[in-house]
Amino acid sequence: MDSLDLKHSKSVLIALSKTDTAKKSDLFTIIKSHQVLDNLLEALQKDDYLTIQESKVGPRRYFISLTSKGRLVAEQLKKAEETAKGVVIHEDEGRIEISNVPGEWKEKWKNLHALIHVNVYDDHVTIMETNHAGTGKERIFNIYIRENGHGQLRLWCELDESFDCYHIGYALTLAPVQDMFARVRGGK
Repeated sequence: MDSLDLKHSKSVLIALSKTDTAKKSDLFTIIKSHQVLDNLLEALQKDDYLTIQESKVGPRRYFISLTSKGRLVAEQLKKAEETAKGVVIHEDEGRIEISNVPGEWKEKWKNLHALIHVNVYDDHVTIMETNHAGTGKERIFNIYIRENGHGQLRLWCELDESFDCYHIGYALTLAPVQDMFARVRGGK
């Protein structure tokens, strides 16, 4: 059995891909059990996905790094995760592709209009929603690029305080937002 088939292996590789070297203790947010974590790390190391180094000085500490094989696998896992969510980011082409758009979102998008706001930070877009909830009223709000708590950059809607709402889906269809997103991701 390949170590990638073990529970939590994919989550560990993705977490490690966000840094050059991590302390073993950093991985306890994913796996609470020392024994389970030790077994998983040993299996991943045996299959050449990561390396484990013990500190030579001071208290016993372990530092974990991905091998080149592990980094390639982690990048593919991140892309698969994005695809499953219906958003595919083509970093090499600087574009975003959206699939699996819910029908109710498409209906709501008819009332959304982008007011592209360029500022020094170039990190958000301003959206105007007309005829909100059939009231004829307008509302204006921003969608920012933020980390989602898992170290991934995503669009975040200040109105819904969400990384996953129909406003985000709409923003991802806009070429200037795709360009902004690609620039910010490339600079991270």
